[in-house]
Amino acid sequence: MKVFGVYGYKNSGKTAVVTSIIRELRRRGRSVAAVKHVSHPDFTVNAPGVDTDLFAKAGARSIGILSDEETTIIYKDKKKLLDMMPFFHSDYLILEGFRQALVPKIITAHNSDELEQDFRREVFAISGLVANEIAEYKGKKAVPIGKIEKLVDIIEEKTFSKIPEIDCKGCGLSCEEMLYAIVEGERTIDDCMTLKQDVKIFIGDREVQLNAFVQRFIKNTITGMLSSLSEYKKDTITITIEK
Repeated sequence: MKVFGVYGYKNSGKTAVVTSIIRELRRRGRSVAAVKHVSHPDFTVNAPGVDTDLFAKAGARSIGILSDEETTIIYKDKKKLLDMMPFFHSDYLILEGFRQALVPKIITAHNSDELEQDFRREVFAISGLVANEIAEYKGKKAVPIGKIEKLVDIIEEKTFSKIPEIDCKGCGLSCEEMLYAIVEGERTIDDCMTLKQDVKIFIGDREVQLNAFVQRFIKNTITGMLSSLSEYKKDTITITIEK
């Protein structure tokens, strides 16, 4: 799943850009998920007085809603973005407003002054209102909403899977440095040793993130022990430990 963000100043065109990207990706046959960051401290999806609001006020810390058309889970505490990732299964995941997330990003702005103030190293394209006035900025193309096909062409070329954020440095870089290097074309996501996943561990249905060192340690230890068995051969090994 490719993951990227769209961020910028209020009313600079973020939501319009995101919805236009979603429509164009869907037109191309891609599946899309989206997550919005909300900074309002009192925000809630619950309407006052509805059943789910009453459940929460009574003390429920997670609340589920199932209907014929939608499924929702409300957690009454703050989750990290990485905690939410396993819930999304699509070709693309778009993040609106997550400035600090370690993903490639599109910036929207009203003008060049805002670009200068808010530009980040992981930006790979520019859109929003400012893209009607400029063609590029710091080597990154500016694409207005009216040319959304061109912007999505860039997205398909420049975006990639989520960097794991465990700083194993198996690639020789921190995850943040790796992000910048990929955006600048100096590395590719295939250089991430953790994502190569020679070893996978699941506890229940949840996959445990393993850095490159831990993967090598587990692989070498297990294959070393099994190599003395007459049934051993170099193939995929599956081990299940019941609780």
